[in-house]
Amino acid sequence: MARWIDRVVIVLAVLTAGAVCGFLVWAGRYYTLPLWDRPDAPLHRLLRPSGLVGHGLGIAGAGMVMVGVLLYSSRKRTGLLQGRGPMRTWLNVHIYLCLVGPVLVTFHTALKLRGLGVYSFWSMMIVAGSGIIGRWLYQQFPRTIKGKEMTLEEITEEQAEVRARLGAFGLPADLLASVDAMAQRSVRRIQASAGVLALPLLFADDVARHVRIRGLRRRLRKARHLARHEADALFALLNRQVATVRRIAFLGTFKRFFLYWHVTHLIFFFAMMVLLVLHVAVVVFFGAAMAGG
Repeated sequence: MARWIDRVVIVLAVLTAGAVCGFLVWAGRYYTLPLWDRPDAPLHRLLRPSGLVGHGLGIAGAGMVMVGVLLYSSRKRTGLLQGRGPMRTWLNVHIYLCLVGPVLVTFHTALKLRGLGVYSFWSMMIVAGSGIIGRWLYQQFPRTIKGKEMTLEEITEEQAEVRARLGAFGLPADLLASVDAMAQRSVRRIQASAGVLALPLLFADDVARHVRIRGLRRRLRKARHLARHEADALFALLNRQVATVRRIAFLGTFKRFFLYWHVTHLIFFFAMMVLLVLHVAVVVFFGAAMAGG
């Protein structure tokens, strides 16, 4: 079931991206007009923040963010939902809703920000942007099939298992040593930096690691005449081996950054919610014009 939901989320993400591109083809010119020329545009009555489409997009976007937050929060804290599918799947749904929602709200604003809406909008964008960072940090903590975070001992055991599976490919000892050296070089280089600088270096190393391992995969496939599925399996194992070495070395660092991120994320989330309620109250009680519509 969880894999089916993950696939549905991917399909929805692709369809949503296509729908956004189609919407921009239809309405993109309106958003590039100067503010003083927009009232004369044919689409102004529909796309202005208080217009039929603009207002609907704002409601839909805010609703998606609320549903995304409530679903994920309930899964973590409500006994009824705990154990219902892996956290990864719930997180994927949460991320989809909380990324698409801000896109819809951006169209709702028609890029015309003022009043309380400015602070609510930018709080929302900070929450969405920090959510992407949080997703990456979340990936740094290996988990069991049931989604439980693995202990350092379990990670070390997994590393030994991966090493044994690599040995089953009959790789020469010097190659395995070069993979270990690759991981250790990354660890030493990042450990040489201090504080917040470690975070961008760890992220950059994530990207560089995939590039380096893919290059190694191509060389091995060519030299050892591996079938594609064998090369893919080998690539996955090599990637896990290098990633595990780094995770063991920086487990404390990742946990510390995740704690800082979680506190910051919550602060901006609550700020966004308060400002959103105030923004809606202004619209309801004083009219859309005073809210920037």
